[in-house]
Order: sequence, then structure tokens, then C-alpha cells
Amino acid sequence: PELAFATDEDTSGPDPLARRYDFAKDPLDFAKEQMALAKHHRERILTDYVKDGESWAKSREGYILTLQMQLKATSMMANWVGGAHVNRDRKGDPNGRVPLQPVPADQQRAALKFVIEQTFRDEAFGLTPELLTKMTVDKWLDLGMEMMSTAGEPTWPLHDQIMGLQAAAMTQVLNPTTLRRVYDNEARVSADEAYFTLPELLKTISDAVWTELSVGPDGTFTERKPAISSLRRNLQAEHLNRMIGLSREHSSTMAAMRPIATLARQELRDLVTKIEGYLQAGEGKLDVYSRAHLT
Repeated sequence: PELAFATDEDTSGPDPLARRYDFAKDPLDFAKEQMALAKHHRERILTDYVKDGESWAKSREGYILTLQMQLKATSMMANWVGGAHVNRDRKGDPNGRVPLQPVPADQQRAALKFVIEQTFRDEAFGLTPELLTKMTVDKWLDLGMEMMSTAGEPTWPLHDQIMGLQAAAMTQVLNPTTLRRVYDNEARVSADEAYFTLPELLKTISDAVWTELSVGPDGTFTERKPAISSLRRNLQAEHLNRMIGLSREHSSTMAAMRPIATLARQELRDLVTKIEGYLQAGEGKLDVYSRAHLT
């Protein structure tokens, strides 16, 4: 009776506690600790991780290790969005719980906030010119360095790599199964109880991706100091493609795809209005990158 457990089969289900490698009673605390460790080590890659006499290629190895920690932590928390706890209590059990208990709204919001903060914002990646100019590779095996360290070009493709992590995070919170679970969970909570809804999820993600549009073009920008950074432009283009994909008519028999598609279309309409307003307000002030991107 005191043993909380889940089977291997449960790990692909809706219960975010039925996951591997989230070592804590509260996985959000664990994920935050993992990111604190990643930040701690990133700040010391050039000073401590790469020793005197060692190749600077080790800085690339070290950064990629922290990026993997970041991916695992955000993947762990994305599972809480649309989640539901599955209990095996039987009828008549003392203090029996309901078999299906949607994850509380505040926990879903906290998990989504974590994913957004750790993948959608430039500062989450700790990239600086000083670090990027050191992240090369050695084209030979030396001192036990792994074979993978010889792969790739010396200049680390930062936009491709960061976009890969951002795209993975977006897939986890915007895939049809997660969206269906959020939508279905609304019916599992009484109508007079506030709960995390599908429109809230889509709007929260959209607002986080397109933050610049709500702030407005304050100042004059240049290609070296653009209104929208290169990483954010990639993120916005990826989000736009995802919303267009969700907005199209699907052959899927999933009934939830109908409201998902209509909500995605509404988000796109709102986005067009915001972009047009931003371009108008930024006339003569925007850098070429940002103007071309938004146009």
C-alpha cells in the first residue's frame, strides 16, 4: 500500500510522474537544479574545464554536455503539460483516490513557464563571442578524446544546434497528443473550477515567442543590434510553421483536431495584426534582418 510505482508501459502515458530519470519527489525542483548546474558549469568552461595545455576543442565538448542537460530538463517538464496522474486505487480502498486526476493547473503553468524560459530566451543558452570563438574540434584522436570529437566542421553551427533544441521543445508542447490531452482534461474538471485550457496554452506560447511585438520597436536598430535577434527569428519562424500546420484541415480522426485547428487559425489572424502594427510603428527604425523577417 505504501509503494508508489508505475510500469514501463506507463512511461508513454499521460502521467508525468511515470517517467525515467526525474530523480526527485518534485521533478520541477530537480529540473531547476539541473539547469542551475548547467549554468554553473557553462560559466567555468573556459576558466576551469579546459586546462592549460589542453585543446580548446574541449570547450565545445563541455558546452554540448550542458546543452544535453538542458534538453533533458525541458523534456522532463514538458510532460506535465496536459498530464493526468493515474492511480490504481480500487473502490472501497481507505482514502481511495480517483483513477484519473488531471495535473493541477498551477503545476502545468509552472512547467510550461520552465520550458519557455529555458528554450525560448536567448540568455538561456549562455552563448558569448568569447565562448563561440573557442568551440572548435580537433581532427585527430589525442589523449583519449572520443571519436565524435573529430566530427563536424571547426566552426560550431550555433543556429542549427539551438534551433534543434527549440524545435524539440516546441514539438513537446504543441504536438497533437499533448494538445488533445489538454483539451480532454478540461472535461475532467468541474465547470465552476478554473483550469488550464487549450486557448491559454496556445496564447502563452505565442506571447512568449513573439514578445517583441507586444513591446514595440523602441529605438533605432542596426544589423549588428537588431530588433529581433537571430535566435529569436528562427524560433518565430518555427512557431509560425507549427501553427500553420495545426491550422490546416487534417485527415486525422482525432476529434480534438477541429478546435485545435480553429484556435490555431485565430492565433495566426491575431499574429498578422500584431506584425502589421509593429512594422508600421517601426517604419524607418527597424534593421534589415528584422524587417525582412516580419515582412
